Amino acid sequence: MQTLNNSEEQLPVARPWWKEPYVWMVISGPLSAVLACAVTAVYIFQGPDAVVPEDNYLAGVEIRKQVQVAPPPLQPAQMGRNHSATGGRTLEKP
Repeated sequence: MQTLNNSEEQLPVARPWWKEPYVWMVISGPLSAVLACAVTAVYIFQGPDAVVPEDNYLAGVEIRKQVQVAPPPLQPAQMGRNHSATGGRTLEKP
């Protein structure tokens, strides 16, 4: 019968927990959620958004009137797309 000495028996050396890749994979999910929450909290605590003024709608109506009478190169992209779909013909208003 043979006896085993400690020198013959090779036990695996345990690595520290921070050197294991699976530990970091498990920690990264909750850690990213905490970081995203912190970034969101910073935005929230910076203060409320600016209030839109009451006359904002009227200013938009005035800008729209100016764009509608602008020469073709200055018209918005939507008008340009409509002209490309019609072959460049302009529709006459009655």
